Amino acid sequence: MMGHEHGQSSIRTVTSTLCSLLGIAPPSLCAELPLQRVLAELAPIPPGLGRIPHAAGEALDGAQVEKCLIYAPDALGNHLYSRYGSLFAPVLGAAPLAIPLRSVMPSVTPVCFASMFTGAPPERHGIQRPERPRPVLQGDTLFDALLRAGKRVAIVAAPATSIGRLFLGRALDYFPQAYDPQVTQRVLSLLAADQHDIIVAYHQEYDDLMHKTSPFDEGALLAAANHVAAFAQLAEAFDRAWSRYHRAILFAPDHGAHVDPLTGRGTHGQDIPEDMEVVHFWGLRRAVRLPAP
Repeated sequence: MMGHEHGQSSIRTVTSTLCSLLGIAPPSLCAELPLQRVLAELAPIPPGLGRIPHAAGEALDGAQVEKCLIYAPDALGNHLYSRYGSLFAPVLGAAPLAIPLRSVMPSVTPVCFASMFTGAPPERHGIQRPERPRPVLQGDTLFDALLRAGKRVAIVAAPATSIGRLFLGRALDYFPQAYDPQVTQRVLSLLAADQHDIIVAYHQEYDDLMHKTSPFDEGALLAAANHVAAFAQLAEAFDRAWSRYHRAILFAPDHGAHVDPLTGRGTHGQDIPEDMEVVHFWGLRRAVRLPAP
């Protein structure tokens, strides 16, 4: 297993952690140990101790996760969380286990999401820079591992985005949507239909606007607030539609952002804290299963 840069875990741990939660074998490219702070939520409760409060929700008490919702907002890094922590209160309400992580280099969207969903560094998964047209990842990914385990997977994103293209060519259910509001509505309908085990939702408004203005521009901050509000809406539907399943919810941005001193606009891609530091938020829930009549 690979070490962690700067002593901090990487966004690459998403794949190994999810595989451990779901009880499936990780993809062959995966080179990271899972996050023990998250796996601790699976630990059986010792006899006689009663219910123990856990940061990520009610402990699963040895059970495996059955359903997972992954919300992937673009560029909502620690540069925002550290300055506007109160903005993220609804995120913490739904996914209380906040874990600081490092992105990968170069800290750009296709490279980061390729690493996040393979568990591999860029030199192993092969996506090492932005490309046009956007690339399709050829190696073994989280989604291939999920399919081998018989899981039903949906990806909901605008079609021309990295998330919309990286994982094409697999027997997943793809739901291309025009923009963030349509993505949200489609995910709400998928949750209600309950035909999938893992749903990935990608939002892009903040990244789009901060590139046109700056990371802390009023419009960009409103976009960040829109992402938080969408996540809270999805989390509520997740709890309502999937209440009878052991489940996990994850708020997983890819990288941060900084101001380009030459243009005054937002950018990213460097090995600096503003671009590399992110916070992922995890929440685990026990199923509420009614007794058979």
